[in-house]
This record gives sequence, C-alpha cells and structure tokens, in this order.
Amino acid sequence: MLHSMQMQAGTPVDALHTKWFKVLKTGPQVRQRIFCMPHAGGAASQFRKWAEAIPADTELIAIQYPGREERVNEPCLQDMPSLIDALSKSLCAQPHLLQMPYILFGHSMGAAVAYELCARLQSNNQRLPCHVVLSASEGPGHINVTSLHRASDHALLEEIVRLNADLAYLTQMPELTELILPSLRGDYRLIETYGAMSPEIHRIQPPVTIMVGEQDHELSENDARAWSQITDRHMGFMRYPGDHFYLNQQYPAMITVMLGYLKQHQQPVWPSVP
Repeated sequence: MLHSMQMQAGTPVDALHTKWFKVLKTGPQVRQRIFCMPHAGGAASQFRKWAEAIPADTELIAIQYPGREERVNEPCLQDMPSLIDALSKSLCAQPHLLQMPYILFGHSMGAAVAYELCARLQSNNQRLPCHVVLSASEGPGHINVTSLHRASDHALLEEIVRLNADLAYLTQMPELTELILPSLRGDYRLIETYGAMSPEIHRIQPPVTIMVGEQDHELSENDARAWSQITDRHMGFMRYPGDHFYLNQQYPAMITVMLGYLKQHQQPVWPSVP
C-alpha cells in the first residue's frame, strides 16, 4: 500500500506536520522505513541519492528542518528542545509512519537529533525504532563546544568548506551563500548550545550502532564511543573509508547494514514500556 503523507485513515493531516518528512522513495510494496536526519546546515536533499540503493520494500524519508529548501521562509529552530518538540509532535500526529519497522539514522548534528527523538518517543510510549544508527558524532558530554554561531559569515563559510570540500563552490556564489547562512548559523547555535549543557543521559531501549569515517579528524574514537552511555546493550561500531562526510561515498554499504537490521525486525519487537 502506498502511504500518503497527506492522508491518515482518510483524514487530512495538517501541512505543518507533513512538511517535516520528505519522502525520497516509496512504493506499493513498502513494509519498512529509514528516517534520515541531516547534519548542521544540511537538508533533506542530502539523502536524495540514497534512493538508488533502497529496495522496493523500503521507504526512505529524510527529515526537513525549517529554514531550508522548500521551508526556507520558515524560521530555524535554534535550540534542541524546540526542534525535538516540533519534530516529535509532527511524527506522532502521523502514527501510520510508526506502524512499520523503522530505523532512525542521523549524521553529525543529526545523530543528536535522532537520539533525542528516540528518547522523546520512548517517554511518550510510542513505538520505537528497531535500531538507532548514529554517524560521525560525539556522544553526550563529549561534544567539542565551539562558538561558530557567533562568528562572521566569512568564518562560518570557511568552516563548512573545511569540513566538506565539495561545498567550495559556495565561496563563488554569494547569492546562494546568503540564502543558506541563516539555517547554517541557526543549526550551529543549536548544536553548540546543546553541547554546552550538562547532558541528561536517556537510556534508550533499541539497539545502537555508531558509524564513523576512518579519516574523520574532527572526531576521536573515544568521543564516538561515548554513545555507549545511552544503551545497556552491546553497541555496534563500524568504520568506513573517508572523512567527516564519508557517507557521501559509503552510503550503499551503510544502507546494506541498515537493511540487515530491519530484516531482523519485521514485527514490532521494541514497544515502549509504559
């Protein structure tokens, strides 16, 4: 059955809720989902090419934060509690999205979003993901706190080009840069203020796997392994060739791993404890 983002059991869903979820691949055979949460300054389109590696029985949904792409005219949410409040509310307003086995995947800032979203779903007694996959991110209490959200536009742009050389073209496109800088600055404010807070550790029920780039000099293995604080289970740890944005090349192998996790959980086996 094709799952419409606009209708739920015949009832229209508020556009405010549906705009969070960018369906990048779906079809009549769908029986499981992967939700992807982008990095700071990122957008749902980051995961568009992932659709090539997604089989017909899997729906790929990327989270679209406010302030970018088709949501460019909306204000960015610049603190983690506000983002999680809005995202979890929109997800719970569309319960059909949680009726199949699903994975939460987050990259860099998106890893913190995926973790906090899972914790919120758990506290709200919602159906939980069968697996949480956190990519290129420090665990709670280990975020390297910076203040780039207060830096000049030039310094902020230099930093994102340093992290991802594929974005060097932005230095030659001032009109485009002017368009994306507000969301970039807002996201940096979100993750920097989140990292500066004393972490409240939520132990989540689903299994957790960490994925990192072997040449990611922004992230130490010790900081990545700090995610072990959020689970009582054995935590998976996987390395891939590449830097902080290793996923741009390694996504087919990463998707294969996630499909393996979904195959193990075709029935709901991670209900939240009331």
